[in-house]
Amino acid sequence: MDVELLKRITKLEGLVQSVEGNPDEHDTEPPRINGTPPVGVKEFSTRTVISNDHNGLKRSSNGITGYRSQNPGLGLNRYLGTSFWATLGQGINGLKDVINASSDEEDEDRDLQIAASSPSSPGRKRPQQVNDSGFVISPMISVVSPCNPTPHQLYTFCEIYLTNVDPVFKILHAPSLRKYLQEGMAELDCSPGPRGLEALKLAICYAATVSMTDGECRHRIGEDRVVLMAKYRAGVERSLAEADFVNTVEMSTLQALTIFLASVRVNDTRRLMWTLTSLAVRIAQAMGLHLESSSSLLRSFGREMRRRLWWQICLLDSHAAEDRATNPVIYADSFSTRLPLQINDEDLVVDSYEEVEERNGFTDMTFSLICYEITDTIRQLNYVPVRELGQPQIGSHGNWTQRIDAVINLQRRIEERHLRHLNLARPFHWATRIVADIIIAIMWLIVYRPLQQRVDDNFPSRPADPGILSLSVEVLERVHQLNTEPAASPYRWLSYTYVQWHALAVTIAELCVKTEGSLVERAWVILMPVFEKASQHVADSDQGMLWRPIKKLMNKAQRLRKEYLDPLSARGDLLSRAAACNVSDQGNYSNGNGDRMFGMIGSAEETRGCAAPSVRGLHLAPSTSNSAPFDWDPWLAAASTSLEYDEEMNQEAWTNWEDFVIEFQGQDESGIYG
Repeated sequence: MDVELLKRITKLEGLVQSVEGNPDEHDTEPPRINGTPPVGVKEFSTRTVISNDHNGLKRSSNGITGYRSQNPGLGLNRYLGTSFWATLGQGINGLKDVINASSDEEDEDRDLQIAASSPSSPGRKRPQQVNDSGFVISPMISVVSPCNPTPHQLYTFCEIYLTNVDPVFKILHAPSLRKYLQEGMAELDCSPGPRGLEALKLAICYAATVSMTDGECRHRIGEDRVVLMAKYRAGVERSLAEADFVNTVEMSTLQALTIFLASVRVNDTRRLMWTLTSLAVRIAQAMGLHLESSSSLLRSFGREMRRRLWWQICLLDSHAAEDRATNPVIYADSFSTRLPLQINDEDLVVDSYEEVEERNGFTDMTFSLICYEITDTIRQLNYVPVRELGQPQIGSHGNWTQRIDAVINLQRRIEERHLRHLNLARPFHWATRIVADIIIAIMWLIVYRPLQQRVDDNFPSRPADPGILSLSVEVLERVHQLNTEPAASPYRWLSYTYVQWHALAVTIAELCVKTEGSLVERAWVILMPVFEKASQHVADSDQGMLWRPIKKLMNKAQRLRKEYLDPLSARGDLLSRAAACNVSDQGNYSNGNGDRMFGMIGSAEETRGCAAPSVRGLHLAPSTSNSAPFDWDPWLAAASTSLEYDEEMNQEAWTNWEDFVIEFQGQDESGIYG
């Protein structure tokens, strides 16, 4: 036994010495050994322990911690890799086996029983566990039969994922995924870590399922969509639990969790997904994805995969915050990870250390990069520290001007770098342009109608907007286009994951101030169908704390609408107004001269066209060839100059919006006003 023990100790010494001699093989974080960091390593974060005692699962108090190397001999400031710590752990366990070899069976059984009841006890041999955290996502996963797609189904799921999901949620490397799922390659190059591969495979099947219609599922997979979604969701959750995703340091597991969270938003509005998104952020931070320096010694392929994963998690975090009008977990300037490169997947070489040169023009990353850049600015516009709520920051002319300039500069940069390269005759390019216009418009809505109460009540005036109702109506119409245009059908699932309740609330609030005019008629045309659809998909459904203030605002707007229409109906004016309106065959609202309506509140521009006051028979989804992008020039010109506004109406609009913000911010989680 002494010879074997000496041999194992010598092997461990060589392993540790190899880190000093060849450090670039190790890039992530180690497990905690006996609750303390290894020598020369500084603790940088602590995992939040999550437990669940459902079905008799035991609560677990053990945890892992990430460590950053601080050994000056290494000359590094980065994470040591999974492979190193796994090998070291195996070596230590081997030493324990040798030392305990002479123990009798009774002592060994007693040690195993103690280890099972106290997982964090040092010096004990632990039985193998598949999920140290004792955490499951759904209590129903144990009652759903296991899902094992046939080779043909797996091939089809991969094809659907790469067509419907991958272009708008760029997190993996398409050529590597094809080789793994369709050609039977043993490893997935873009997803290191064996424990998460099963969860990743099933997450891809689940994402592909939610991106299809019922008919497509039956035609291409041979099963009903509702059955497939239940089966593969349960499979993903079970596989994530088996991979111990709460404690994971594997890219594959976190990729699976991220794809799952993006997909499940399509049909699950509960707070569970909001909470799990925060967990994904913490796991990513524990793996060092938020720090560019943590991947500085990796090959360019590995660096790019880490950047893609981090920025998609940032996107999920921002949208989860928007769902419930809360601050994101990831705040401005809290990370240093660079944006992914503007490249195609084919430009990445797995074994190369050379940085890939970015392309000019439309690439595989264009859609995602547009979303990343705009969402990053929205994060900065939305975030207000709690101690600053109610402060007159918008009242500062310098601060207000800086916000306007920042948004204008970003919009021009997006146009120059990305949008000018689009070919709108191609369906995905058209969808990219529509989505870009929508989120740019949302950015402007946040500027002029912020979601925090930041203006002092004593401040004499609020900044006037250059046509907020027109802009919010454009957003609702473009969202409706995405949901009805056949050319956008492969990517329609993504629009279902984000309810544009902010644009909806702005539209309703403005209609509480403005009751007449062609723009008002146009707004009511799109408002009702969007309102009904949003009530089904908004966070926590139509009984949630966010929807109550929106519904209250809607009741007010409908009451004012009725007060305006009743006298007109009595005089027969409504029918004559409707007859005078001209709605083009393609659904583009115009005045008969081909002029698009993009009017400023209180200006003569507002009268340049009208829309019928009923949605019956109206086609709001033009074909891609007839759907022009936003005409931003009037808006940018108005936002950059001082214009004459109806001051009384402007103040009333601001007061109306601030009352709405106070409504939803003044509720606790049960919906009771505090």
